[in-house]
Amino acid sequence: MQAMQYKILLPADYDMQIIKNRVNQSGYKMDGFEDLLFKAYLISEQGNDNLTNSYCPLYVWSHTNGMTKFIFDGYFDNIIDSFGWQNINIGITTKIELEDNFFHSKYVLEEHHAIPVQAKLKNFSFKITKHQDQVGNVVIYNPDKWQYTLFTFFKEKPASQQKNIYQILYLANGIVPAIY
Repeated sequence: MQAMQYKILLPADYDMQIIKNRVNQSGYKMDGFEDLLFKAYLISEQGNDNLTNSYCPLYVWSHTNGMTKFIFDGYFDNIIDSFGWQNINIGITTKIELEDNFFHSKYVLEEHHAIPVQAKLKNFSFKITKHQDQVGNVVIYNPDKWQYTLFTFFKEKPASQQKNIYQILYLANGIVPAIY
């Protein structure tokens, strides 16, 4: 499985209701998308325990065909039209744990970890922090940057001192047939 995410940093005075309305009106269109396991429509709002306004959707794909279709068949053009050219971070999933109530998630904690230079990678262990009340986690590694990211999903906002907590506006389920 692969994952992709683009992070759109928005100005401090950006009206985040624009993003919320956009997702509310069209987020469901990703339900049932080819090869999609899920898409989390993530935002952060400055002053709401975050340092910046951002829109940072996270996609987890079971195969690359759907991801390629999304990027090159006009769907990603909506992002380019609205926000300009964006770099897409691509990674490989190494662990996915989703509980039965995963699709009720409302928040995501994002934690970055380096994969240090070492003599051998055999038996490398990805550090996975277990949090109380989590309903899922996804570990994505990126060997061209030698780092991995742990995304932990919650139904309620976690009591964390970290600043990389995103609100989920909508969680698209790629397994369900799309309704347009």
